[in-house]
Amino acid sequence: MTKYLNAKEYDILDMILHSEEPLNVSQILKLRPQFTSNIVQPVIRKLLKFKLIEVADITMDGNIFSRRFRVTESAPDTIRKMFQDDYIHFSKLVSGQSLMSAMVEANDNPGQVMEEIGELEKLLQEYKEKSRNSSKEK
Repeated sequence: MTKYLNAKEYDILDMILHSEEPLNVSQILKLRPQFTSNIVQPVIRKLLKFKLIEVADITMDGNIFSRRFRVTESAPDTIRKMFQDDYIHFSKLVSGQSLMSAMVEANDNPGQVMEEIGELEKLLQEYKEKSRNSSKEK
C-alpha cells in the first residue's frame, strides 16, 4: 500500500491549507508547540516534493530571511489521487459500503455529514445517468 503522508504531515498540511496567510516554519511552531524545527523542516521538504505546497514569498522574520508556504493550485488534485490510491487498496480489504460508512462516521458534525450525504447522492445520480446514456449509445 502506498503511504503518502503520516499524521504529523497531514496536520502541517492542514494548517497551511486553512491559514488565511502563508505560513513560515516559526509560525507553524507557534501553532503547534509540541513540534520542533527538526520535525517541521523535513515535513516541509516532503510537502514541497509532492507539490502540495509552494513557497509563497520570502520575508524577514526577525533578522533572518524566512520562506512562507501556501498550498499549490494542484494540491486538491494530488490529495484526491492519494485518496483514490488508498481507496483502491482498502476496497480489496473491506466492502465499499463499509468504507462509505467509515467516511460518514468519521465526521462528528451532523450538519456537515448531511451535506456530504447529499453531495454523494447527487454524485451517484449523475453516475447512474451517465452509465445509462453510455449503455444506450452502444
